[in-house]
Amino acid sequence: MYNIKTLVAAASVAVAMAAGVSGANAAPWDHRDYRPVMRHDAFMVREHRPIVVRERVFDTLRFHHYRGVAAPVFIHGHYVVKSFNRFGRVVFVEVDPYTGAFMGEIRI
Repeated sequence: MYNIKTLVAAASVAVAMAAGVSGANAAPWDHRDYRPVMRHDAFMVREHRPIVVRERVFDTLRFHHYRGVAAPVFIHGHYVVKSFNRFGRVVFVEVDPYTGAFMGEIRI
């Protein structure tokens, strides 16, 4: 029984190699384009990506020692949140809406 299985396996490998099928060709192909989109290029269209929820934005603020005062507002491709910094001053903080990453304070 073992010898028959070995012969059948060897025959299937030989047929697959003759047909040109390999493990690399059977791998799934990812058709997405991950090139970065520049802000100044008006002709490139950003693919639809989900925007993070407000709780994630406030978690990011708390991680960087800021306290959110108002709801995040989506302005020109990023979230802007009115918040208090660690010294108690009112500042506006910029957060990436697609990843929830802290981008910095906005000077007024």
